[in-house]
Amino acid sequence: MVKSVKKILLKIKTSFAFAYFVAILVIFLPNAITMPSLSFRGAIVTAIGVDKIEDEVEISVLTLSSILKEEKSENSMLVSGRDSTVANAIANIESQIGRRLKMGHTGYVVISQSLATENIANVINSLSFTTKLPNTVSLVLSRESAKEILQQSNSLEQSSMYKLKEIIQNEFNVNYTKDTSLDSFLKGYYSETSTSTLGYIKIESDFSTGISSSQQNSNSNQQSSSAQTSQEEKKVISFQREHAVFVNGILKYITTVEEMKGVNWVVENNLQQIITIKNVTEQGLNDATISLEVQKNIIHPKVEFLNNVPHITFNLSLKLNIVEILQSQEHVKSFKEIKISNDINQKIEDEIKKEISFSLGKFREEKTDVMGIYKILYFANHKKFEKFLSNLEDKNDFLKYVQVYVKVDSQIIAN
Repeated sequence: MVKSVKKILLKIKTSFAFAYFVAILVIFLPNAITMPSLSFRGAIVTAIGVDKIEDEVEISVLTLSSILKEEKSENSMLVSGRDSTVANAIANIESQIGRRLKMGHTGYVVISQSLATENIANVINSLSFTTKLPNTVSLVLSRESAKEILQQSNSLEQSSMYKLKEIIQNEFNVNYTKDTSLDSFLKGYYSETSTSTLGYIKIESDFSTGISSSQQNSNSNQQSSSAQTSQEEKKVISFQREHAVFVNGILKYITTVEEMKGVNWVVENNLQQIITIKNVTEQGLNDATISLEVQKNIIHPKVEFLNNVPHITFNLSLKLNIVEILQSQEHVKSFKEIKISNDINQKIEDEIKKEISFSLGKFREEKTDVMGIYKILYFANHKKFEKFLSNLEDKNDFLKYVQVYVKVDSQIIAN
């Protein structure tokens, strides 16, 4: 009796489960079949450009097309929208293409220098909130219009294997100079010194430097055009390791590469760089010039307050790799035979001191804390630091009084 009841209940349970499954199919399957795919409902954005056109903001985006070229590489389309607000400009773009913009794969944002006379943090914040940009997206300032940069970038990617996204990431966040991400800019903007930096890029007609963004046209009629016209069409996207420095979100000045060299020695996430020392006459070398690549730099800042004046000593522990030795004589010793002597270590220290001093002189003159010294002093002893600041007529000029020292310990690792 009990077994028969269990069999009946099992059949009822099974029939209910089957009926439930059929109901789900009936309700959801037709909609799932007819619904367009995600690629047709959203446009994947790979880059954004922001320009100022009179009293309006123009947003330009590079979006991936669903149509693939014969070589199966990505095909991008440039679309722009203009309005008095960022949100409405983006809405205009979405109206033109009939899709919602998807920003999760955005690699970089280009901001025109013409917009930097105003507080670009307002635009960046609006762009971030409206589009939900990733915090890691790279921001760069362009001398030309941002739209022109995207046009050249699209031309570059369509005609070569190079992508501006990868070049920007490598240039400003991997090999050299400061982090230029969205997160880094906003942290600087909201910091006590309100100082932020962006990577700076340009379009040049000088074909001897930079990445060519011009396409070669095989049309015979176009090939017969004048050499002058052809030369004018050639443009390069130029990276010269310059940085745009902002205070309170407004552009203050553009640094040179020499003015930024000292920054890399003291920033928290210091990046790869090369240091060159000259006039080395020892270990079989004669008036040699040695270039060393920094593989690792461990920084230990030490802070003291003497007579209410902050003194900061940057203790650098360098792991180096010799990459080049130049000297007048033909014979050059093996790199593996070169050791860091006291004299070589002193030359390295002197060169680093010179670069830091040069950078610091610029930042003192401009009253901008690009090196992040305020943060180091505050966390070392915020009470003494605040007392020091209270005695200044202009707190923004605090770098003028900070004493900075550098000590270096170098070691060559396997070449």
